[in-house]
Amino acid sequence: MSARRRRRSDQEDSGPYWRATPHHYAYPALGAVMGLGSPVGAFLLRYWLADPILKETWARSELDYNFLFYAYMAVGTVAAFVVFGYILGLRSERQKFSNRLLAARVDELHLKSVTDALSGAFTYGYLYEVMELEIQRTLTGKSPLSVMIVDIDEFKRVNDSHGHLFGDRVIRETAETITSHVRSHDILGRYGGDEFVVVMPGADAATAAHVAERVRAGVAKNGYMATVSIGTATYDGSTKELPSELLHRADMNLYQAKRDGRNCVRARSGEHGAPSRRREDPK
Repeated sequence: MSARRRRRSDQEDSGPYWRATPHHYAYPALGAVMGLGSPVGAFLLRYWLADPILKETWARSELDYNFLFYAYMAVGTVAAFVVFGYILGLRSERQKFSNRLLAARVDELHLKSVTDALSGAFTYGYLYEVMELEIQRTLTGKSPLSVMIVDIDEFKRVNDSHGHLFGDRVIRETAETITSHVRSHDILGRYGGDEFVVVMPGADAATAAHVAERVRAGVAKNGYMATVSIGTATYDGSTKELPSELLHRADMNLYQAKRDGRNCVRARSGEHGAPSRRREDPK
């Protein structure tokens, strides 16, 4: 896929050292510290309640006569807290592992829900959301945004002549060819049965036309009985525009490429007000 897919677990594994420490090690250590606080706290409380004049004398005599009591308290509370921390840490580690498996499963299901099974490209719904975000970024950052619509020429004839399985292979290979010829951060989506859309953040009209021509030549060079026609459109943020309007401009340019003989790239319609290809062009 041409889009960069980020996983939450990739960021989780790179946290601070103390967060990466297994809980069945961290919790017993914390329990040992808490256990030592019991005898120390008891001694400090009794020291605070002692006669202010005799505090030093009381402290020496307290340690002389009650040392075993404080040692027993320290060993007992530390051992109890360490065991409790270890058991709690084991349960926490198992829960953390289960949470990671669940998060990975959620990521996998989300990826499947936004990915076309045949071509491996993103679905049109996901692509539309990406375009909305990129248009807002263009409005605020004034960085251009381009889209290209790639249509397989005479795909119906390919299906009728060689069967739908061969047609599916053509779609997969076209998607792979597009992915290998666009930029690494461009986003590929399947627009229709034999159409693809590439969202190109930061690409001006010249860059979009250059990449589109590279895609067209790459598909034509593969030689699996298919060529593509491509229409591109660029948004510069000077006016507000909806994703559907940007796609429509690219679609009009694609229609012009079809009219000019197919297997070509068009960045501007040859005639204003040309009819929408989706209504009138049978491909």
